[in-house]
Amino acid sequence: MPPKTPAIILFVFIPFMTAYLLSELYRNINGVVGPVIQAELGLSIEYLGLMTGLFLAAIAGAQIFTGLWLDRFGPRKTVAALLLVGALGAVLFSSGAHGGLLLGRVLIGIGMAGCWTAAFMVNSRWFPAERLALANGAIVGLAGMGALFSTLPTQLLLVRISWNELFLGLAAATVAVSAVVFFAVPTHPNDSAKTPVATFITQLRGFKSVLLHPAFIRFAPVSALGQGAWISYQGLWAGVWLRQVDNLPDIPVAAILLALATAVVAGNLALGALADFLQRCGIAVAHTMTAVCFIFIAVQIVIALNFGSGAVVLWSLFGLCVAGSLFAYSLIARAVPNRLTGRAMSLLNLLATLCAFVMQYGIGVIIEFWSPAANGNYPPHAHQFAFAIIILCQVAAFLWLLRPAKRQAQTHRQK
Repeated sequence: MPPKTPAIILFVFIPFMTAYLLSELYRNINGVVGPVIQAELGLSIEYLGLMTGLFLAAIAGAQIFTGLWLDRFGPRKTVAALLLVGALGAVLFSSGAHGGLLLGRVLIGIGMAGCWTAAFMVNSRWFPAERLALANGAIVGLAGMGALFSTLPTQLLLVRISWNELFLGLAAATVAVSAVVFFAVPTHPNDSAKTPVATFITQLRGFKSVLLHPAFIRFAPVSALGQGAWISYQGLWAGVWLRQVDNLPDIPVAAILLALATAVVAGNLALGALADFLQRCGIAVAHTMTAVCFIFIAVQIVIALNFGSGAVVLWSLFGLCVAGSLFAYSLIARAVPNRLTGRAMSLLNLLATLCAFVMQYGIGVIIEFWSPAANGNYPPHAHQFAFAIIILCQVAAFLWLLRPAKRQAQTHRQK
C-alpha cells in the first residue's frame, strides 16, 4: 500500500527539498563570499567568474551519468552518495589554496548534480500528474531558501566567522543531509521492482528519445536559457552589478540579493499554485509558462537599461518570474515515458547548467574587454553589453517557444 500524502511530504518531499536547498546555497553563496575571497587572495574578476562557474560546469558534466544512475539505482541512493562528494569538495574549498578553490568547487558541483534532478523526479513519481506543477513549484520555492540564506544571513555570519569556517560547517551539514536521504527516504516501488538491467548503450539511447521528443524540443530552449540567466546573475553577477553599476555598498547589496532570493521562493510557491488553479480552470500550464517567461525577459530588459532606480523592485520581479522557466520540468516529465523521467530531467538540467556556466564565465570575459577604473570597478556599459547578449539569447528561445506545437510534432514524427 503506497504511503499517504502526509508521509510522502515528511519522508520524501522534505529530505529531497533539503538536499536541493543545499545545492541552492552552494550555487549562490559566491554572490556574497566571492568578493571576500577575491579581495583576500587577489583574484581577477575573470578568475572569480571561472571559480564560481565551475560549480555549474561540474553539474552539467555529471548530468548524463546522474540521469542514468537515477533511473538505474533510484534517487535515494544516487543523491545520498553524491552528497558525500560535495562535502569533500567543501572541505577542499575551505583550504583557500588556488587549486583547492577550483577542485573543491568542481567536487561540490558533482556532489550537488543529483539534487535538482532528483527533486523533480521524485515529485513526478510520488505525486499525481495533475498536481505536478504545484509540487514542483513548492519544492523549488522552499529549496530557494538556500539561496536566501546565502545573502544577508551569510554576510552577517561572515562578521563572526571566516569564510573558511563557513565552508567547513557546510561540509558537515552536507554529510548530515546525505544520511537523512539514505536512511529516512522509502524506496519507490519502481525502484525496488526487478527489471532487466539495460546495457549502457541502450540507456544512452533513452537520452536520444528524450532529445527528439516534441515537448523537449519546444520547452527546453527557453527553459535552459532562462535558468542560465537566473543562475548566473543570482549566483554572482547581480551582486557585481549592484556594486559596480548601481554603486551600492555591501550591506544594501546583500539586502537586495536577499529580496531577490525571497522573490524566487515566493514566486515559485505562488506561481506553482496559480498554474495548478488555472489548469483546473482549463488553462494549460504551457500557456502560463509562456506568459511568465515573457514578463521575465521584459524585466531583464528594464534592468539592463539602467534607469538608476528601483533596484529592489526590479531584481525582486526578476526572482518572482524565474518560475516560468521551471514549468518546463513538469511539462516534459508528464510528456515522456516514466522509464525516461530521470534522463529527461537530467538532460534539461544539463542544458540549463551548461547555459549557466557559459553565461557566468562568459559575462566576466566580456566585461574584461573594458578597462577598470581606479577603484577596480568596470564601466556600467560593459555590464550592460554583457546583459544584452544574455537577453537576446532568451528572446530567440522565446520566439522558438511560440512556434506552433503541431509543426514540431510533425518534425518529430518525420525523424
